Amino acid sequence: MNFKKNIDLKSLKKKYDNDGFVVIKSFLSKDDVNFIKNDLKNFISNDAKNLKNRDINYTKDNKINSIHKTSNWKLINKIQNDDNLQKISKKLLSEPPKNFGAELFAKPAKTGMPSPIHQDNFYWAIDNANGLTFWISLDNSSKRNGGIFYFKKTHKLGLLQHKPSYAPGSSQTVKYYEGMKLFKKYTPDLKPGDCIIHHSLIVHGSQKNISKNPRTGLTIRYIGKSSKKDKNLQRLYLSELKTQVFSRNK
Repeated sequence: MNFKKNIDLKSLKKKYDNDGFVVIKSFLSKDDVNFIKNDLKNFISNDAKNLKNRDINYTKDNKINSIHKTSNWKLINKIQNDDNLQKISKKLLSEPPKNFGAELFAKPAKTGMPSPIHQDNFYWAIDNANGLTFWISLDNSSKRNGGIFYFKKTHKLGLLQHKPSYAPGSSQTVKYYEGMKLFKKYTPDLKPGDCIIHHSLIVHGSQKNISKNPRTGLTIRYIGKSSKKDKNLQRLYLSELKTQVFSRNK
């Protein structure tokens, strides 16, 4: 796997700190994207059938919408430990990074489900919110097929209040949506291999995919070496999640 090198890390960090996210074009080659997609098919064929409840979500036509447990996918483990990703993460986090899992957001054509606006750290429950996500596009992604969108600079607001969304794969949403009207909403146009790196506090989401094209994104997550779980926040989130999972499975 050959991730884009010779990136100006100083400029990258400046934009990341200012906006809460940064886009890197052609982060992966087409060949690498195709390799990941083929390997993903094998992972789904061998492991997806063993995933249940919060680990996997399906659309109304029984297609995979998201996978939240990828620890058995060997390629993911290799990607997480890539020197280039570790180097970029260290610069943006201002300290050595720790691996913090990975997820797949498949959002299939015509029935891909939306993701209500949220902040990742409401789920992650990290005490200092020093975490980030590499969102790697495996398909074209835009407003036309439920592309991810961001509210610029909202990471500077701190952790916002959330409320239950009852949406599979994204169980919480920002409580006071009206406040987002004060911030610029931005939906990047991405090609396969493009990447977004976003802060754990940036408010973001996506619309449903009613187009004829899938919108698959692979996320690789890191937190700072000094980051720890906030047990109270984690307890609150897990309590809310348990109630929603039970409700969906009734």
